[in-house]
Amino acid sequence: MNKKAWSVTQEMETVHLTRVFSGGACNILNVKGELLRNTERDPINDWLTEKGVQFFDPQIHPDTHSCEYDYTIHNGLEKAARHVAKINLYEVSPRTFGGITSLELASDHFRWLEPIIIYFSDGESEHDGIPHHSKEGYPLFAPYGLNTDVMSAHYREMVKNANNMRKYLISFANEMSTMTVNFSDHPYEGDIVVTPDRMHAADLFRAVVTAASGHRVFVNFTGGTEAKDEAGNPLFVPPVNPSKVQTRAMLDQYVDEGTALRQAIAELVRINVYVRVVYTQRSAILALEEVLRMKKVIS
Repeated sequence: MNKKAWSVTQEMETVHLTRVFSGGACNILNVKGELLRNTERDPINDWLTEKGVQFFDPQIHPDTHSCEYDYTIHNGLEKAARHVAKINLYEVSPRTFGGITSLELASDHFRWLEPIIIYFSDGESEHDGIPHHSKEGYPLFAPYGLNTDVMSAHYREMVKNANNMRKYLISFANEMSTMTVNFSDHPYEGDIVVTPDRMHAADLFRAVVTAASGHRVFVNFTGGTEAKDEAGNPLFVPPVNPSKVQTRAMLDQYVDEGTALRQAIAELVRINVYVRVVYTQRSAILALEEVLRMKKVIS
């Protein structure tokens, strides 16, 4: 049994019983640059367990699963759980970038029209409140300790997030006939252009939304062979060994990209009977209860 005694899917033999996919924000960089397990969905997972609802939590951690993440075991388990789950819950935290989360929720929602709850959390483990937001009401990306001695850790996270989003888009294009990917320094009018010196997070999200909605989209990656990895995937190529001034400038861009991504999620996801958008743990639980009753998972 896991340490928190959740009703969480941990093996293929029981994956068919999964009712909720509880995904989104995982490990968070604290002010010391340490990666810590995100705890904001813990009260939600406690509630699901209390109600006897089996769920899958992709944040594999010894505190909750009695083991560390193992790709050979957990990647297949995650795919199977996502396939059978009746409801998808995605947390977008102000403390993590949310790149892959945004692409996953766009892909799931627009392709399969599955019930989705998008939970914009506040990034605080001690209380449950509305997340920090712009004057227009869009949630902000606000990682811990960005302008302190841990800037280099955030810089590495930025590079990782940008490259993971690019890889996800390529894998998505291989599945969808509506998306065409080109590699050229001479894009055509109407292409979504992705350069190697910017993250282009909101642009990548828009591309997946467009393709998953059944519309043709052309994504053009510039930069030539120097902006590709050994597998041919496009790369984000920021300065290597940047100065402190360069690092600060790139991290300012990182924050802007994360905030723009959240605005794109709010603007581009179709709000209909399949979608609930919430901003507190309490409202996420209420939304889950409503949809679980509608799906006759709980009475």
